[in-house]
Amino acid sequence: MKNSLKDIAKLIKKSGKIAIFTHINPDYDALGSSLALYYACQSLNKEVDIYIKDELTKTQRLLVDSTVLKNEFTDRQYDVFISTDVSSKELLGDYKDVFINAQTNIVIDHHSSNELIGKFTFREPSYSSCSEIIFLLIKLMKVKITDKIASLVYVGLSGDTNSFTNTNTNQNSYYTACECYKYGGDTVKINEIMYRTQTTKETELEKYLLNNYHTIDDVAYCIVTLKTLEKMDARKADCDFYSSKLISMEGINIAFSVIESKPNYYNLSFRSKYGFNVRDIASKFGGGGHIGAAGAKLQYDNVDKLLNQILETIEAQRVENNED
Repeated sequence: MKNSLKDIAKLIKKSGKIAIFTHINPDYDALGSSLALYYACQSLNKEVDIYIKDELTKTQRLLVDSTVLKNEFTDRQYDVFISTDVSSKELLGDYKDVFINAQTNIVIDHHSSNELIGKFTFREPSYSSCSEIIFLLIKLMKVKITDKIASLVYVGLSGDTNSFTNTNTNQNSYYTACECYKYGGDTVKINEIMYRTQTTKETELEKYLLNNYHTIDDVAYCIVTLKTLEKMDARKADCDFYSSKLISMEGINIAFSVIESKPNYYNLSFRSKYGFNVRDIASKFGGGGHIGAAGAKLQYDNVDKLLNQILETIEAQRVENNED
């Protein structure tokens, strides 16, 4: 059952203690949506905690205040538990049981997957980011939109649309961006950090990508083993831009990266150009996302076999679409 945002706004306003969660390995939308809601609840004098266990990247720490994030769940009695941008219970990581077993939990998401359902659920795939939904929710909560909240919403929106270039970008994406600017969101600074600032580490990782990517027809991919990550003193999150970088290549319609985050555990990231659906491909590996941007996380004992299975899945989808 899909609840209204108005009902959720009323529930939050009646609650005194609130816990907020988002998905593991948080991206910009996860951070933007959860933190914007966090500050909105604070402005209503709520006692609110936000839980994110994974360490943020250097670029993410330039955009958000990581000092407000908690990584160890305290044994407290919260009135309501809220998840933002989480499409499945597995993506809650160590907080899965805490959230699922909560007496009152709220799921706010924009992915089409319905694998995570709360006592109250608002899921709307027509939005390009969860941050846009949180922006509407904050307005319904009658919270004053500060420049900090506007900036966080813009971070999430820009991140999930890849600066308004992904196929999930729509009319509301641009409208919300204008609203963020109107309320004082520092869009210039955010764009500078997200798209025009590259650390030495990111430069080294991009060099690895350019020297180790492969193409088969209109498909480009790169594999990063745990051994390679350790050699480069990098983490999985540091390589999250690989699929987005590869899809920008001329003649490439589908791009993906396979990154081993721990022994035999692989993170798959897919991107596609208009007319190509990678959400269905990701779903074959237990993942999901959007038509043009999706991902999955799974355990596999052989990366070469995994690569072959991904390529076979892409080809099978192509054959099926041609038959249709």
